[in-house]
Amino acid sequence: MQTFSKDEKLCSATAITELFSKGKQIFKHPVKLLWLQSESTEGPCIKVIISVSKRNFKRAVDRNKIKRILRECYRKNKHIVESVLIGKKFHMGLIYVGKQIPEYNTIEPIIIGLLQRLTLDHEKTSG
Repeated sequence: MQTFSKDEKLCSATAITELFSKGKQIFKHPVKLLWLQSESTEGPCIKVIISVSKRNFKRAVDRNKIKRILRECYRKNKHIVESVLIGKKFHMGLIYVGKQIPEYNTIEPIIIGLLQRLTLDHEKTSG
């Protein structure tokens, strides 16, 4: 069963600032994926933060809708990353940088492509 539980969410302020300052990024318009290998030992292997800019979307309703779409795309396709990164701890950030509210059908292939590129990039850097 595919779930996205509370313990899979990146909540630590220090971990978030470290992700944004030291993390590597992959970009495919309109989504940016930040990732950083973590040294933490507790919790699931991948922790994710999902963010939408207040500058581009003033209304909270719109930001929440976009976050819901991104969260659902990640939840359905996280097996792409989890199968490759077994036993390793990762922090990830999905940031929506577009100007229009997306459709689920247009965002899902982008998220899949980003997750596949993450696995390829990790394989190149680790070995």
